[in-house]
Amino acid sequence: MEIKERIIKSVVVVSLSGNLLGEKDSIPVKEIVTANIDKGITNVIFDVEKLDYINSTGLSVLISTLTKVNKAEGKLCLVKVQTQLKNLLDITKLNSIFQQENSVEEAIKTINA
Repeated sequence: MEIKERIIKSVVVVSLSGNLLGEKDSIPVKEIVTANIDKGITNVIFDVEKLDYINSTGLSVLISTLTKVNKAEGKLCLVKVQTQLKNLLDITKLNSIFQQENSVEEAIKTINA
């Protein structure tokens, strides 16, 4: 799994590519989010366009991140959700709790609204 991080307009954008499957993949994601929240950057965008596969452990990373962001009074948005993750969110009914947008720009507008 490859993770890229950038800050745009006080929002941390975390781009995920590859597979989000287990603890080895989840620890760096959690560390990035925690470090940014500690710096006062509480809004998070996960760009998942290049995420090939996510399992239940990967899904738990998204849920725990959403919880952490909500506790910090921030917002979390998923961007460019592909079919496999979209189906997983639909099946688990989590599609109603995750804000989803088609681009990083749209997500930033939604978060800053």
